Amino acid sequence: MPTDARWRVTFDTGESFVVEGLAIVGRRPEPRAGEPVRHVVPLRSEDMSLSKTHAQFQVVPDGALVVMDRGSTNGSYVLRGGASKSLSPGRPTTLIDGDQVRFGDRTMQVARDS
Repeated sequence: MPTDARWRVTFDTGESFVVEGLAIVGRRPEPRAGEPVRHVVPLRSEDMSLSKTHAQFQVVPDGALVVMDRGSTNGSYVLRGGASKSLSPGRPTTLIDGDQVRFGDRTMQVARDS
């Protein structure tokens, strides 16, 4: 059953927002045809390790925040408790409060707002 969980993401660029709907990140992220994107997050990549549309994340009906790599060239990683885990392209991964996600040379911090 849906919860009123609110998830805030903060990028290493200083940008921060509460996730409402589907978010896509990349150098110049573009939604797929008919995709209901609420947040488009363009990020500058100093070493070009970020793909054009690198990854997506959203809050799912049960209130969890999930992230998915969209087949990026250099992959996405979840950093949790000092360990780094590579995301499989096209497979959603559930995030927990305090996780960091690395997209190329950019990072995003995840926090559950109460």
